[in-house]
Amino acid sequence: MKKLFLVLLLVVASIGLFGCKDSGETENTNILKFDHLNGHGDVVERDAYLLFEYEMRDYVKYQIAYVACTCRAPEVNYWKVAYVEVNKNDGSLKTISFGADGTGHYTAGFWGDSDPVPSGNMPTLEDFEEKFIPWLVGKNLSDLEGIEVFTNDYYTGGEIKNETPIAEDDLIDFFAGASVSTNNMIRVMKVLLEYHEANYNE
Repeated sequence: MKKLFLVLLLVVASIGLFGCKDSGETENTNILKFDHLNGHGDVVERDAYLLFEYEMRDYVKYQIAYVACTCRAPEVNYWKVAYVEVNKNDGSLKTISFGADGTGHYTAGFWGDSDPVPSGNMPTLEDFEEKFIPWLVGKNLSDLEGIEVFTNDYYTGGEIKNETPIAEDDLIDFFAGASVSTNNMIRVMKVLLEYHEANYNE
């Protein structure tokens, strides 16, 4: 009886192990790859993580975490968490927040970056909320097609330049010292919109 029990226990354990192996091989759809751009113009593929996704009637709520600046010391290289709402009818960005969610009752985002950014005009989080984020909100994938950096020039003298020009030159000048934050926010929003389109707008 003891031997039969041990044999059954081994069979059950083996099935459990095989099940774990199979589930480990499946692709994690909560990880979105994006081309991170640093201040020197180097591009490295990095992970952005979907922490939260919830479908409403007319839009989808997301929390997405990513690292924007890689030049800070490792002990202060915190992740940003963007709370984002994307419209289902046209795939446009409805809300981007690094603080409160759409209701204003819950803190769903986290800036995780310098405030103010220690270069150029030294834009603050408030500047991003009042000037840059409103430029992004309302745009969909086709609006952002051909836009990889928040400048109309070659980025840091390298080979990266937008195929689609940005009309707001004054806004570009204001955020010139915060290129890592602006460029990677654009890039992360684009991969999120691609994910959204693949899952809700097909």
